[in-house]
Amino acid sequence: MVRGLSPSEKVAMPASQHSVELGTVLAELGSSVRLLPGGPVDPTRAVHGAAVWVPGDPVPRDPAVIVVCTGLRVGVEDAYPLLEADGSRVVMLCGLPVGAGSLDATKIATKIADNVVGVVDAGAGEVVASVARSSQSVEEAVSRRLGSLQRSLGLALAEPSPIPALLARLKRVCNATTALIDRHGEVVHATGPVPRALLFEEISSTKADTQTLDIDGWHGLAARIADPSSPEEHTGWLVVTSRRPEFPDVYATSAVHVAASLVEADQRMGLLVRKQERAVRAAVLEQALALRRERHDAELAARVAGLGITFGGEVRVVVAAFARSPRGDQRQQASDSLMDTLGQMLSADGHPSLITARGNGVTLLVQCGVATLQRLLRVREAELPALQIGIGRPVTAVGAVVDSYNDAQLAVRTLRRVAREQRIMAYEDFDFATRLFADVGLDRMVAWAEDFLRPLADRENLLAGLRAYFEHDQNINVAAEALNIHHNSLRYRLTKVEELLTINLKQPAAVSSVFLALTAIDLTRQPGALKPRAGRAKDELPIGEVDAARGATGFGGDGRGDLGVVFGPER
Repeated sequence: MVRGLSPSEKVAMPASQHSVELGTVLAELGSSVRLLPGGPVDPTRAVHGAAVWVPGDPVPRDPAVIVVCTGLRVGVEDAYPLLEADGSRVVMLCGLPVGAGSLDATKIATKIADNVVGVVDAGAGEVVASVARSSQSVEEAVSRRLGSLQRSLGLALAEPSPIPALLARLKRVCNATTALIDRHGEVVHATGPVPRALLFEEISSTKADTQTLDIDGWHGLAARIADPSSPEEHTGWLVVTSRRPEFPDVYATSAVHVAASLVEADQRMGLLVRKQERAVRAAVLEQALALRRERHDAELAARVAGLGITFGGEVRVVVAAFARSPRGDQRQQASDSLMDTLGQMLSADGHPSLITARGNGVTLLVQCGVATLQRLLRVREAELPALQIGIGRPVTAVGAVVDSYNDAQLAVRTLRRVAREQRIMAYEDFDFATRLFADVGLDRMVAWAEDFLRPLADRENLLAGLRAYFEHDQNINVAAEALNIHHNSLRYRLTKVEELLTINLKQPAAVSSVFLALTAIDLTRQPGALKPRAGRAKDELPIGEVDAARGATGFGGDGRGDLGVVFGPER
């Protein structure tokens, strides 16, 4: 604020380059000025600038400069030298002594002569500032007004709820109803009733950044809100509507554009905050996942608790893997989008979480039960990509996070191997064999499986036959058809498996051992493990191997095996 000038501050204010009518200056001063009776006042009189005068100073000669008179000690008599000077001037008297009695019209009328004299209830500095504002060019006035508008609306960003506060300020500025509508047509915030369906039909029909609205008696403006994470997309529209036919005017249009830019700024700041918070939460989760089972880190547990997760309630590790892996150049963007969607979903429902990108998807530590998580995923299914989701065992301490994570990974691998149509599997859904892997430890089970199946490591056709045999419920004919070989060829392979592993596949113990070993290998497919299943092109018997009509296991045939036919490698 411009302060009043003291009598000792004899400052001459330079004239403005732009003339303005006296009536404009008086309007800017408003009720703080009172004109003294004298000659007729011409409101079209041109003035440009102001000069501060105190008793004893030379009288300004330029009649177009408004003389701001201050430093009056006795009363208006101190200004007589100014009022009695030749010429016609505009004089503004500031700081007259209270009760001086010098404003008697009859006493001062003869002194006013051709001058325009006003008494101002404000300091000299405020009068000079008002004159300067009035004398600005059109461009300067517009710039000043827009700057003031932006500052006024920008203060809303400091509020605890910035968007509602911004809409409330915009409503006062425009004297109209304001609303923020998302890209799906839902009202996010509104300061009053709006015809949502009519507005959305109109604004969604074009990709214009700004649209003038005239719908069923509603007049207004809609500004498109850009998506900070993807500049070519949008998050919705800022809409201002009124029933006034002349709405919106130029000022309201400017206010909407300023407010739209502030909404976008708030969204960008929110995105940065979410990214920073996500990085912190991801770092804490990565630390928890790196803990060994026997380790208990009190400091890390405190950090997890500080982020809202308490092990007194139900806590789970969730692995959400893409059912179809994104392309390499799109993987980072897909992971970020998935983390944002899952994080917002859980936060909106009041479930704290830690999220990090791992492998072909994301990993979460969630304060949430299985049933609740399944419900949330069903509700937001349309917004999520195709996923396979594994949910680990309940976590009761930070040291057990890694166990729940291993469970969730095992669930995803199981979904991919044997339950492709199923999308979610929790620890409680594990069958006996999978629960055994989870509790014994998959790494240990894989080591045992590799040792047990090592005689078959270089016999890919035998491993393929063994896998097909178990995948088709130990049905020889169906498994052979899936491998595109004769059933006697599969019997031969199974006989060789029995010989190399020194087992009998008619014994339950042997069947369970082979099944568990194959499952452990297939669930990991780790480098260094036994070679993965061969394709059909490699399923044929190698040269020198001959099918047997009946092997040592005595597998039953369908009658054709009794022919004793010998098949070549192509079968």
